[in-house]
Amino acid sequence: MMTSLRSSLKSVVVWLLLGMLALAFGLSFGLPSDAISCGVEPLAKTYGENILDEDYQYQFQAISLVLPMPKDEKFQETIGIKQEVLDAILERRVLAKIGERMGLAAVKEDAEELTSDGHVIVLGDTYDFLGEGAFNYDAFKQRHLPRFMVTEPKYLEYQRQELLARTVRDVLASALTVSEAELRAEYEGRQNQLSLRYVRFEAERFADLIDPSEADVNKYIEAHRDELVKQFEAQGVRFTKLPKQLRLRYIQIKKPQPPAEDADKETKAKYAAELKAATAKSAAAAGRMKDGEDFRVIARQVSEDPMTAARGGDYGWTSVDGTGTGLDPVIDTTAATLKAGETSPVVESEEGLYLVRVDGLREGDVPQEEALRELAEEGVVRERGKALAKQAAAEALQALKDGKQLTELFKSPDALGQDQPGIDALPIEGELGGAPAVEAATGPEIRVTGLFARERPIPGLGENAELTKAAWAADPKAEFIDGVFEATDGFVIAAVEKKETATDEGLAAARAGLYRELADKKAKRITSRFAKNQCLADKARGDIVPREQKIQRLMIYETKLDKDAEGNQQLKPYVMCDRVGGRGGMLRAAAMMGATGGGGGEP
Repeated sequence: MMTSLRSSLKSVVVWLLLGMLALAFGLSFGLPSDAISCGVEPLAKTYGENILDEDYQYQFQAISLVLPMPKDEKFQETIGIKQEVLDAILERRVLAKIGERMGLAAVKEDAEELTSDGHVIVLGDTYDFLGEGAFNYDAFKQRHLPRFMVTEPKYLEYQRQELLARTVRDVLASALTVSEAELRAEYEGRQNQLSLRYVRFEAERFADLIDPSEADVNKYIEAHRDELVKQFEAQGVRFTKLPKQLRLRYIQIKKPQPPAEDADKETKAKYAAELKAATAKSAAAAGRMKDGEDFRVIARQVSEDPMTAARGGDYGWTSVDGTGTGLDPVIDTTAATLKAGETSPVVESEEGLYLVRVDGLREGDVPQEEALRELAEEGVVRERGKALAKQAAAEALQALKDGKQLTELFKSPDALGQDQPGIDALPIEGELGGAPAVEAATGPEIRVTGLFARERPIPGLGENAELTKAAWAADPKAEFIDGVFEATDGFVIAAVEKKETATDEGLAAARAGLYRELADKKAKRITSRFAKNQCLADKARGDIVPREQKIQRLMIYETKLDKDAEGNQQLKPYVMCDRVGGRGGMLRAAAMMGATGGGGGEP
């Protein structure tokens, strides 16, 4: 037994000696920063205290109780949820340390009082977790505390730090002032506002009415060949290695829904009459085709398909093989039997009656000259559509000058904002001064921007310096602003709906509330910069030490969007202190945009 004991002691001594030698070797020649660790590996060390996994878990749970956390993993990585959480811990500790340096104090009893009052501080904001109820310690321990996944002492310590950080923010805010110039500038910027009534003439809609001739296309190619060649080279994929495609047009006549078998005679008679009318309409269209009328003209007058009718029935280049076009299957099966330039007789399905036409066929690589003609056709359509939109806007403006009112010329969306005529809507009939009219269901409408400040983009129209300048100079009581204004997608005519201007009396009435609002914004901005600068300074001094390897492991998301397939960095890598001062800024922004798709809410 003694021999065995001596042997064991000898082994222990040998292992101790080996360990001491390894340690000495490591101290002499250097060890990895995380090679020696006692207990749980921290994420960072701040002012001598570790940030541990439990600190991170608490902060994550706390934030998720007051802000909706995105459920989509790609969105989580894009906005950097983990970065937000870790720097929120850091911001709390940095501001608490600043408070200590300033001689401020918050003790455990303060955190207990905060809690017994039913309050919790998260991201610098104070929330009420009791509602109208009274504080109950047992309920606190059984219902509130478990949400945060920490012990009571830890929870109170976090809240003590939050109290001290909040005090620092309050001290900084109390030293700030808002000048009279700032007040007046903000008030005038808000109060000097306009609301416009406008009608947009979209070039794309008018372009649907254009049918370029061969001569038009030839002329455009001659004038724009170099430009078209560049487009062809830039859009090479569009014209190479194509599956079997056809240029499809169709006219749709909708069929009425058949009545139930037990429907009354009147209902069945109505169905029969409607079906007969639909059949006659399609037959008449087919007859006109046989008489040599242009398919495009007939489609615009007869087709009931809202997607293609205005374009003369044109669906564009498509494939009917494989998954098909996504249209009524009878269109695909009919088109597959047609040669280029052929039109089908009337074909029928449960949904409707159709005339189908194939304008062209192609497969593989499109020859350059053929591709140039297609690009030139699009160019002609664009140019003439824009010119037609401008002409229609100019003629509408002339009609207003001749004494018409906007409501006589154009309908308005209904009060619910739906794409339906309003109570005062009047249909557009015939042509407006010779310009082709667009049907009331799809044509230009009167829209209202709502109030917007002079320096802001026009709601619904965007930046438009010319229109903004003219609108502010216009008489608010006038029926229209004298001018046609170019927009990104066409042209606009407009009138002033409402005009508000700043007054000294208005400023006096708004002063107190506006002062508080501006002071709060300024305080948040100053505190944010102050906290981030202090974090960076303390990190440079060594008071804040990130454990890079542990943090790097934490910041790995399952979606791995940070790098592309070649290993190139796509998202900005996490750097400690980057988001200090933001108080969950990216999460707040996502919540405001409604992009989170997650739960949340006040605890």
